[in-house]
Amino acid sequence: MASLPSFASSGIVKLEPDSRNHSSSASLSSEKSPSISYPRTHTFTQSDGKSESIRSLDFQEAFSMIKNGSRIETSGYVPLLQECIDRNSFSGAQNFHSHIIKTGTHQDIFVMTFLVNVYAKCGAMESARKIFISLPRKNAVAWTTLMTGYVHNDQPDVAISVFQEMLEFGSYPTNYTLGIALTACSALNSVELGKQIHGYIIKYQIEHDTSVGNSLCSFYSKCASLNSAIKAFQKIGKKNVISWTTIVSGCGDNGRAAKGLRFFTEMLADNVEPNEFTLTSVLSMCCTVLSLSVGAQVHCLSIKLGYESNLRIRNSIMYLYLKCGWFSEAQRLFNGMEDMSLVTMNSMIAGYGEMMELEKDDLSAYHNGTEALNIFSKLNNSGFKPDLYTFSSILTVCSKMVALEQGEQVHAQTLKTGCLSDVIVGTALVNMYNKCGSIEIAAKAFLEMSVRTLISWTSMITAFAQNGQTQQALQLFEDMRLVGVRPNQITFVGVLSACGHAGMVDEALGYFETMQKDYKIRPVSDHYACLVDMFVRLGRLDEALGLIKEMEFPANEFIWSLLLAGCIKHGNTELGFYAAERLLELKPKDAETYALMLNMFKSAQRWEDVNKVRQLMKEKRFEKVPDWSWISTKDKVYSFKPDERQAYEAELYELLDELLDKAKSLLGYESLETFDLLDDEAKTLSSTVQHSEKLAAAFGLLNIPDAAPIRIIQNTSMCRGCHNFMKAITSLRAREIIIRDSKRLHKFVNGKCSCGDYGGLL
Repeated sequence: MASLPSFASSGIVKLEPDSRNHSSSASLSSEKSPSISYPRTHTFTQSDGKSESIRSLDFQEAFSMIKNGSRIETSGYVPLLQECIDRNSFSGAQNFHSHIIKTGTHQDIFVMTFLVNVYAKCGAMESARKIFISLPRKNAVAWTTLMTGYVHNDQPDVAISVFQEMLEFGSYPTNYTLGIALTACSALNSVELGKQIHGYIIKYQIEHDTSVGNSLCSFYSKCASLNSAIKAFQKIGKKNVISWTTIVSGCGDNGRAAKGLRFFTEMLADNVEPNEFTLTSVLSMCCTVLSLSVGAQVHCLSIKLGYESNLRIRNSIMYLYLKCGWFSEAQRLFNGMEDMSLVTMNSMIAGYGEMMELEKDDLSAYHNGTEALNIFSKLNNSGFKPDLYTFSSILTVCSKMVALEQGEQVHAQTLKTGCLSDVIVGTALVNMYNKCGSIEIAAKAFLEMSVRTLISWTSMITAFAQNGQTQQALQLFEDMRLVGVRPNQITFVGVLSACGHAGMVDEALGYFETMQKDYKIRPVSDHYACLVDMFVRLGRLDEALGLIKEMEFPANEFIWSLLLAGCIKHGNTELGFYAAERLLELKPKDAETYALMLNMFKSAQRWEDVNKVRQLMKEKRFEKVPDWSWISTKDKVYSFKPDERQAYEAELYELLDELLDKAKSLLGYESLETFDLLDDEAKTLSSTVQHSEKLAAAFGLLNIPDAAPIRIIQNTSMCRGCHNFMKAITSLRAREIIIRDSKRLHKFVNGKCSCGDYGGLL
């Protein structure tokens, strides 16, 4: 046998006792656990000679009578000690222990072994060990009870030491003993040690035993040896529901969801009825593979088997429906729940948060975020205490919605509950403030984190880069390396982006080389996009194109859109048309690309090309592109569409006209005309005065206090005219305006935008 790890008291596991021959037919007891049966009714003998049944007394009454000197039958201690386990009453166990010694019952192996179990269940392993040592005889049940206690109290290494002592003592392990030993091995992630026990099992030909096979299957699954787990499962003679559940969940835990679902099908074909643990494992795998059809069938099966009201299963079904986008059914299940748990609430919040990413338009995503916030409010009003998962999920939702007010309220709640010290919550908080345009508060939240992970550092570096604070981003990167945190691909995206915003070409290329040589990180599209963006901003379009051609893989639509934007900005029509052609090859029906081409040819007065593009747009039959913007204030959301003058107050349009006149006279602002894709034939020219983001900005100026930034969400890209107008407003009114359009976050302060004027493209 191989030697044990360092925690074992001896160098070799001696799996065959020397004191007697071991017959394979009788090698293991058939008992499943070291549980002890006992009569349910016993009597006290009081000091006056009267007797009374324990069954007729509650725990406190029995405890009082024992303290008064009443005697009890030996087996009568068991139900009282069991009550100590149920109540997790260590002090109660100590009192009964004292009475047992006082009456001389401590000589009874049965009672004292049960007392070992009581102390173990109450977490008092030192007391359990002392009683075990004092036992005059130690049978397999006593050894197994002590081992189980150590495993359940997170001391698997000690459990293995006890197992070795048991073998050296000459006691034979039962099936349950071997199962506990394998559980300890899996907790230690010690495959080698588990294989030694497996060898013992093979030697005595008991792999076919159900409980032993289940333990082996579970052990190998937890140690990421799925093939060995499947082999152990296949050797089980009579597979029960635990056998099937173990292999099904093992497949899911090891990233083989499809295989797990096939085992579930075989289980049903074998007429084995699944339990709640089987069903929740299967539903989890349906989430992994996004199999709504299989999940719906499992839902029907759970109802048929009587699990309709089971909270664990309902939570799993609800989360599956959310994952697969079946909102109405998930909401129906949620609304129909009489009993809810924190898991239920967390599932709904996280589900709505994930669906925000999957929605095709920002308005639907915003609606999902609002639903998540409503559920979070319901959670707080229902008496549940939010946990780390709740806070990280809801902060992510706030960041996607640019909902700073709600995010600040959540921040205050994390401080009150003490959850802010968690690194996941802290990182989510940094991201929230960054996405809402509050980079100063994001930096403060980062500095206040007691523990920082790679994700935390990367999030803050990226935040500085997105807000144009290059020096802070690069200094933080160097600080990160100084404390020994190794950067990853995403970290370098933030670093290169920071260099690009500042036009630091030499530094960017230096970091690009460091990434590959020092950290062995192969560049991906995002790294090249940062470099292309840098060259485009500097007007070095040929170098940007050369870099694209040097890439080892085809450029994606984002890279070509960067080059196209640069060509429009710097007036390179021919290269712009080339970039547009490449972009249309990737997105043949992208309306924004056609709009950019129209404006580009119009600026160059190439009217023949303008007519050609118009004709192409007519042939493509673009769907009408809705232009929506919305703004929230005082927990209410106000949405805006263009050309709906009758829907808004005259004061709003009067303010817009006033701002436009001042911008023209004082700042030289010119209202740019663009081809409006809201028109079905894309032929008309329209002023950008009434685009939705302008209406939202005017509303914000009228309704949001002067000291507060105006935060707007728009579901399309900003046009250049509106982009310039927002810069003008911030100069005239000394207000901060933050707009998140379909491509990026724009932070307008004192006539400048954080995007460096490469965000307003249309």
